Amino acid sequence: MWFFTSPRLVFGPGSIEFLASLQARRALLICDRELARRGVPARVEEHLRTGGGEVRLFAEVDPEPKVSTVERALTAAKEFQPDVIVGLGGGSTLDVAKATYALYERPDLGLMDLHPLTDMTLGQRAILVGIPTTSGTGSEATWAVVLTEGEGGRKLELAHRELVPRWAILDPDLAATMPPKVTTDTAADALCHSVEAIASDWSNPFSDAYAKQAVEILMEELPRTTGAKGVPSPTRESLHYAATMGGLAFGNAQVGIAHAMAHALGSKFPVPHGRASGLFLPYSVEFNFDAARERYQKLRSALGAPHVASGHALADRIRTLWDQVGMSRTIPQALPISAPDFEKALPDLVSRADQSTCVSSNPRVPTTAELERLFRAAWNGTRVDF
Repeated sequence: MWFFTSPRLVFGPGSIEFLASLQARRALLICDRELARRGVPARVEEHLRTGGGEVRLFAEVDPEPKVSTVERALTAAKEFQPDVIVGLGGGSTLDVAKATYALYERPDLGLMDLHPLTDMTLGQRAILVGIPTTSGTGSEATWAVVLTEGEGGRKLELAHRELVPRWAILDPDLAATMPPKVTTDTAADALCHSVEAIASDWSNPFSDAYAKQAVEILMEELPRTTGAKGVPSPTRESLHYAATMGGLAFGNAQVGIAHAMAHALGSKFPVPHGRASGLFLPYSVEFNFDAARERYQKLRSALGAPHVASGHALADRIRTLWDQVGMSRTIPQALPISAPDFEKALPDLVSRADQSTCVSSNPRVPTTAELERLFRAAWNGTRVDF
């Protein structure tokens, strides 16, 4: 027996107006510093204040949020006592909002209790709303939370079905100011979510349906993000919805080793998560193909091919797309680190990827030696033939 978990979706240009119908008495609005600097929260606050409600802004989320970020947000929640908690932003902000919501609802729990075996029963004090302003992470539709723990930067991967927001508001107008490079990075993450969900040992007919549709949209629309006139509005809207479809797919099927490796790389070096997951995707497909050959055939229509012949063929299709949109294909292209620095970090990268929960549902579980070879392949840009 399995379950499919989804937030209630509100979508379309101007859909943040829905917030007024919640009639919040006290709303805690969580976002990052950059979003606050650009004045985006004010557009949301306007609707939350309808009916005389109060709004408190917590704008302290960093690009790689730490456990301490959640602790500060939780302090704000305990002081303010909200009946609505809103996460406004990219995946980092949404993850902080989800963790804050859980610990506000259940003060007897700690972060390490946020796992599938905990009996949670959330929603007694507040409701959680996720509003993405980027088009890639899908966090508004998943029960996963990723935080950075301690000075070593290790990723803490948490998950519980009740962390899925009650409402997800998909307003493409909020993503309209994303720079083209951020659009590409985040969309690459959405593609990685969808392809890995298809291949996952936990894939199912419902996650497959969302994953296939997301891949089809992303393959078609991503090349349109690089034009001199910016990202067209129809493309922006399609990518915004495809990101949530990818979230619904992997949120109900899990991701795989591309994400395990991306989390490891992001915990050691300052690289955008979508760029990292995108660069590792072709290598993971080549590694996994023989173990998930029939699952990958579900991508035929999205690829416009009668048959997905091999892992190399699928990986090359992704690499061609990356070339079209200027995505990194190797680690040196993604971030400026030297070969000696990479070699020094490699044992820790392998260890962190090996310990990731993302490995558990991968169709082919890599050995430690194979993970090292995968990292080296991604450094050198070589095919995976092992």
